[in-house]
Amino acid sequence: MHQFKQLATFVSVAARGSFSPAAAAQGVAPAIMGRRIDALEERLGVKLMLRSTRRITLTQEGCAFLAD
Repeated sequence: MHQFKQLATFVSVAARGSFSPAAAAQGVAPAIMGRRIDALEERLGVKLMLRSTRRITLTQEGCAFLAD
């Protein structure tokens, strides 16, 4: 998977606060967005987002990564 797509996915989800709108903007299924975030987190070795059924929250590491 391309690192650029992982980064673009992370920024899109963080900006929209949800997988569904971010997926619609990129024309893919929300599950694909989740897999991309999982792959990015695994590659970096850190949790970037806390996910619940109602919302997504950036971790401190996620906030710092987004700012960079």
